Amino acid sequence: MRSNFRRAELYVGRLITALILTVGSGVAAAQNCMSVDPSNLLLNFGQVAVGTHTVIYDVKITNNCSANMQITSFSFSPSEFVLSGGWAPYTIAQGDNMTFEVRFKPDAAQVFNGTFTVNVAGYNPVVVSLTGTGFLSNAVPTWSASSVTFNNVPLGTTSAPQTVTLTNTGTQAVSVESIFADPPFAVSGFTPYQLLQPNVPLPLQVTYTPSFTGTSTGTLVVTTNNLPPTGVSLTGTGVGSKTFGIKSFPTLPWGTQGASYLATLKTTSGVGTVTWSLASGSTLPSGLTLSSTGTITGTIASSVGGGNHNFTVNATDSASHTASLLMTLPVGTPTGAVCNNIDWDVRGTTTPMVPITDLGKGTYLGSTGGLYLNGSNFMPKGHDNDGVNYAKQIEPLDANGNPDPNGKMALISIGMSVASDTFEIFTEDAGADPSVNPQLVFVPGAQPRLGANNWTLLTLPAWQDIFEYFLPQSGVTADQVVAAWVESVDANPRGGFPADMVTLQTELETTAQLLHTAFPNLKIAFFTSREYAAYENGLPHQGDPEPYAYESAFAVRGAIQDQLNGVPGMNYNPVKGPVNAPWIAWGPYIWANGMMARSDGLTWSCHQFRADGEHPSQIGGGSEQDANMLLNFFKNNDATAPWFLAH
Repeated sequence: MRSNFRRAELYVGRLITALILTVGSGVAAAQNCMSVDPSNLLLNFGQVAVGTHTVIYDVKITNNCSANMQITSFSFSPSEFVLSGGWAPYTIAQGDNMTFEVRFKPDAAQVFNGTFTVNVAGYNPVVVSLTGTGFLSNAVPTWSASSVTFNNVPLGTTSAPQTVTLTNTGTQAVSVESIFADPPFAVSGFTPYQLLQPNVPLPLQVTYTPSFTGTSTGTLVVTTNNLPPTGVSLTGTGVGSKTFGIKSFPTLPWGTQGASYLATLKTTSGVGTVTWSLASGSTLPSGLTLSSTGTITGTIASSVGGGNHNFTVNATDSASHTASLLMTLPVGTPTGAVCNNIDWDVRGTTTPMVPITDLGKGTYLGSTGGLYLNGSNFMPKGHDNDGVNYAKQIEPLDANGNPDPNGKMALISIGMSVASDTFEIFTEDAGADPSVNPQLVFVPGAQPRLGANNWTLLTLPAWQDIFEYFLPQSGVTADQVVAAWVESVDANPRGGFPADMVTLQTELETTAQLLHTAFPNLKIAFFTSREYAAYENGLPHQGDPEPYAYESAFAVRGAIQDQLNGVPGMNYNPVKGPVNAPWIAWGPYIWANGMMARSDGLTWSCHQFRADGEHPSQIGGGSEQDANMLLNFFKNNDATAPWFLAH
């Protein structure tokens, strides 16, 4: 899980006071309708290491009293100041705002001064001064190994630790802000914010605790104050065990003070009924109990302190085999989300929703489960073979789209704010993973406040930002984009199931067609539905709560199924007629019903979300969980590995 020290959860640089600008002419000027934050019209990014970037700074323009206010255009200068979100043209209704997100990415050790200009009809341009200083960090991270592998670790056990060493072979110390590895891997041997002096090794111990048989991958990632993230690839293989043991990961899902909690413990190789108990002297956080069947339930008392709570559990099977495990339950403060929604029921019933990967041939409001038809989670073999063949054709390209061994390949994201947040963390983790192809470039096309309907016309601002800003800021052209990842839904849906999903499916299919039009060398695209969203149910903001977030999977499945069924508008095969879309398939399926663990153990706890209950949190590890699933998908899928991984 990503350390709390990694990045501030709220974007810094937002100043509290807004300035009422007396600009323009006529009625607008008399009403002083426009306010701008920051009030001093200055963003000072401070000192930033070359090759890194700042967190997001905001420029917010608010319409305080006019019926409508029209933003017509905006611009940056110089190119070291980059756009992360916001678009034009945009009509700001009374009381609403447009927030532009700005970053500083220095490419030289010098002072950069620039401007961000927003043109608003009827007003003088809003001109925000930008300043920042690039510097060379003079620190060089060097690892003792690029990968760590754990072979044949039995379920119910934790591997012996393996040591991998990070050394700063540069000339200047660097502050290590966080070091993390996601389950089933764990890392120890460091203190946050410790200084890594030149030529002083930092040995780290990595362990692997498998919860299922088969191979798991991950990345050990180190973040510092002035270097890009750096890391080591992790691989582990879990095998069956003949010995009775506890196979739950030692660190449980987060709990929240004053909120309901649920965790189910599991064993392997037991005989008959397994009985659970707390070891002598161990206690759970106040308000929780451990049942004899291995379920931890209750409401965590508001008086329980934040941080890690340790206790030991015992398990005994019918043959008197015993096992014990020291477990950790992290507890956080309330975020503002609706934390007592630990699972969400189908409207009008008392039956909790089941992940479609576990639903099989069961039904949800008349629709069967499975990522594909007939309750199956497996792609039809012919479609899979086509995807693998396209993947093998992907190669580095020059700016004009011609094959070039020294060229680049771009993977672009499409979608809304949740997709934008996930892709940002995914990009950092992938950049730190030495197993990822170094010629692969990640283009952050997804951005806040853009629903699926905003991606249905190439002339809409969502696409224009990609062409005018996100592609050039990433150093690639549209001709170098070879693949896409899409997570896209609409906010505040009203139609109900299945009508909302008919609309969303049409929008997703249009998006796939526009990907084909916009990027002539894009061959494949992967679609992901929403993660769990019931922690926003009942909050006043407009979002995409449950059951809509759950139901979005049926729209993704429907779009893929139209391609499988040979719908002409989704054809990717030139042998079968005009090509109108790339080859598409499921990306990672990331929905789980709150803290009711799905079959592979995935849960979503309230503390993993921000106050809006909608966006996974960095502090709580939610955005890292999303990003980790996405990274592991691209590292392991047979239609991505040929071009995503270094060879």
